[in-house]
Amino acid sequence: MRPHIVLATSADDPEITPSDRLYADALERQGCRVTGAPWDGPRAAFDGADAVVLRSTWGYYRALDAFRAWTEAMAAATRLFNPIELVRWNLRKDYVAKLDAAGVRVPRSFVVPCDAASVGRVFDETGWDRAVVKPASGASGHSVELLQRARIARQIASLSDEARASGVVVQEFLPEIGEGELALAYFDGVFSHALRKRPPPGEFRSNSRFNPTRTPETPSPQVTAQGAACLATLPAMPLYARVDGVVRDGTLIVIEVEVLEPALFMDFEPASAERFAEATLKRLAP
Repeated sequence: MRPHIVLATSADDPEITPSDRLYADALERQGCRVTGAPWDGPRAAFDGADAVVLRSTWGYYRALDAFRAWTEAMAAATRLFNPIELVRWNLRKDYVAKLDAAGVRVPRSFVVPCDAASVGRVFDETGWDRAVVKPASGASGHSVELLQRARIARQIASLSDEARASGVVVQEFLPEIGEGELALAYFDGVFSHALRKRPPPGEFRSNSRFNPTRTPETPSPQVTAQGAACLATLPAMPLYARVDGVVRDGTLIVIEVEVLEPALFMDFEPASAERFAEATLKRLAP
C-alpha cells in the first residue's frame, strides 16, 4: 500500500508551496501519495496518514495554544516530522540560551517581559545602544524590530499582542547581517544546500516580506560542520532543519534554528528535494 504523507499548510495559504511541491513530487516518484492540508482546517484531512510533515504552517503563533494542541494530537496519531520534542523545543526562542549552554556560538540574548522597563534593564546591563527585539514565540519577522535606546518606550508600545503574551527576546545586533544572513539546510543532520538572504538597503530583516535578495551560497566545510554540530545538541536529530546565522572570522554565529516550518528553498537547489524525500522514507522504513 502506498504510504500517505500529508504536508501541513495553513488556512491562510493552503496550497503546497513551489519549493515543497518539488519534495512532494520526489516522494511520489518513490511511490508515496502526497497531499497538502491546513493544520487549522478539517481534521479529517489527516486521518489515516502514515506521516504528517510540518511545512508551511505559517501564522501558527497567532493561535499558539491551538497549534500546540494540534501538534500533540498529530504526534499521538501518526508520525510527525519534525518530532514533537523538537516542536516543543522550537516553539519558544528561549532555545537560544540552551544552544549557548551547549557551546554553540549565538548572539548574546535575553528573554524578558514585553515592557519598556524590562527591556531597558537589558540595555543598562549590556551598555548596548541598539538591539534586536523579537517575540519569544513568533515567525516570519513579525514584530521583529531594531530597538534604539532612546526610543525603547515608543518601540515596545508598537509591538504585537503576540509579543506581549509570549514575552520578547532582546538580542545583540550583529552588523554582519548587512551582508546577508546564511540559511543552511540540513536533512537528517547532513548539510544539503545554502542561500544568502540579503536585506534591502536600510533594512536588517531578511524575511520574505521584507523583499531580500536570495542567492545560492557555497559555505566552507568548516561553517557547514558548525551548523551540523549545532543540530547535534538538539533534543532529537531533525528530519529537516534550517540553521540561520552569520559568519565572523570563520565562526558561524547561529541566530535561529528552524525545525518547525522553515522555508527550505529547494527551488534554488532542485536536487535537494530528492535528498529530503530519501531522508523521509528512511525515517518511515520499518
